[in-house]
Amino acid sequence: MNSFTGNEKNIIWINTGRALCMICVYIAHCNVYYLNHISPLYFLYKPFYLAFFFFLSGFLFFKNLDNFLFKKKISSILNKLVWPVIFFPSLIWVPKMIAHGGSIGLEAYLTDILGGTAAWFVSTIIVAQLISLLLVYVFKKRLFAMLLISCITMFSAFYLRSIDPTPFPWYYKSGMIAVFFLVLGGITRKYYDKLERIISLPYLLASGVLYICLMLYNYYYLGYYQAIMSVDYDNIPLGLFNNLLGIFFMIQLCHYIPEIKWLQYIGKNSIIFYFFGGGVPLVMGYMVRTYIPFQGYLMTILVTILCLFIVFPINYIIKRYFAWTLDFSKITNLFKR
Repeated sequence: MNSFTGNEKNIIWINTGRALCMICVYIAHCNVYYLNHISPLYFLYKPFYLAFFFFLSGFLFFKNLDNFLFKKKISSILNKLVWPVIFFPSLIWVPKMIAHGGSIGLEAYLTDILGGTAAWFVSTIIVAQLISLLLVYVFKKRLFAMLLISCITMFSAFYLRSIDPTPFPWYYKSGMIAVFFLVLGGITRKYYDKLERIISLPYLLASGVLYICLMLYNYYYLGYYQAIMSVDYDNIPLGLFNNLLGIFFMIQLCHYIPEIKWLQYIGKNSIIFYFFGGGVPLVMGYMVRTYIPFQGYLMTILVTILCLFIVFPINYIIKRYFAWTLDFSKITNLFKR
């Protein structure tokens, strides 16, 4: 079983989890751009892949609460999240607007890019981490107090959506939900030694069977929808239970998946895979749909594999030659020399 092995920044099960979440992002996007079909498979991964990624982000974010470096955290948010979420969407903004039939103009650009609505996932993490910073500043190491406040922010987000359903600015309502999962990840980190005691094949099988059965029952009989992005839960208690059960199942699963190099690679470079998780599936979905008439869900999986294969060299080129696009401090450091 793998846990905290090697460098603290290289936790095998964390990288595996982030990779699986990112693969689900590609499956979802390829499904939309190629097949546009809601299947039982969609209902199986929908409740966990976003919530689990936020959970893993919190697991990493809340380390070293005894010596929490606020200045370093703020610098990381600005340089490694805010900068890329402005830079990368700007590169593809015009083609994206054309593909989706959106308006092209300065006001639309400023709203979409500087308003943080161009890449909802990273914008949500930014907001959630900023709220988490405030919680740490106020409550220090009292994670359960933070969890209580995060519950309040989460339910406040559902109320605010009834007033204004738009994501502007910066998907702040989605961030108000995501902070709950971040804090939950922080609590799990603090009590990780206790968690390890219940990581076992019986719990993996039990949580997996329960999760899959519940998701299939929801698909065939209930049809409840849940989405952190749009702050839309048809049934909030059931939706949150689905999220938590999915997280617990994925924790178990990721500890039993061996170290696979290509999964670790995706997990370590998840931000690049995310930024290309829209454009590449859009283009490939259009090309495959045009030249290959077969419309089965299997083709969605094959298109997903093709898209991931394409992003691997893109990721290498960016990391090797354009690392400054991922970290603004690399640009500022040039002027300090």
